Amino acid sequence: MWVAKLKNWHKDCLIRPHCIKYKITDFVYLINSWTDAKNFYYTELHILQGTVENQKKFIQAFKKTKGIKKFEVQGNHIITLNIEPLTKQFYSPIFDRRLIYLRPVAQRADGYEEWYVASWDREVITSLLKVPTFAMRLISIRQEKFMDMFMPQIYPKLSPKQKEAIELAVHDGYYDYPKKIYLEDLAKRSKIKRQTFEEHLRRAEHKLVPFLTEGFGLND
Repeated sequence: MWVAKLKNWHKDCLIRPHCIKYKITDFVYLINSWTDAKNFYYTELHILQGTVENQKKFIQAFKKTKGIKKFEVQGNHIITLNIEPLTKQFYSPIFDRRLIYLRPVAQRADGYEEWYVASWDREVITSLLKVPTFAMRLISIRQEKFMDMFMPQIYPKLSPKQKEAIELAVHDGYYDYPKKIYLEDLAKRSKIKRQTFEEHLRRAEHKLVPFLTEGFGLND
């Protein structure tokens, strides 16, 4: 199978200006697309990463964006139904059923997108380079037996503070080996006491770790 990493600057992206303004990374799952006689439709799932305050600002701005027909929010998850004229059907290659998204498309706070995709056919991947409004750059492409694939699923509900704590810990290298940061510094960045930050983090870990290991056969 062909596996590729790409970097994109999508000048007409609906979410890019909001990600830059509110310092949000948006992990986007492209769910499906279809057309009728007049319009091109597509559904996306968005999972936001950033401070709770900035996520709220992002959501308020995003829901007013032209082209969104339906908009639902739960916590830091957003699902949208977007509508575009048929002239925008040039986006259809990103919904090609032969394309496998190994990870969600990451729309970063610096304005760039990261894509990790695979396909049995190399041309399916390289067709992404031809989308008119993309400034897509191919970082790497090779044939390999891929083992690194992330499938979206429902995960345990975390409180806003728990989400913020674990996202900051991951982003700043708390779980790296060796550690790049310690609890005291994470608490300072969150502007709360160390004990309070640690409680948020441990409660999040307590919910997530059993969930992530479920189905691994550890208790068989």
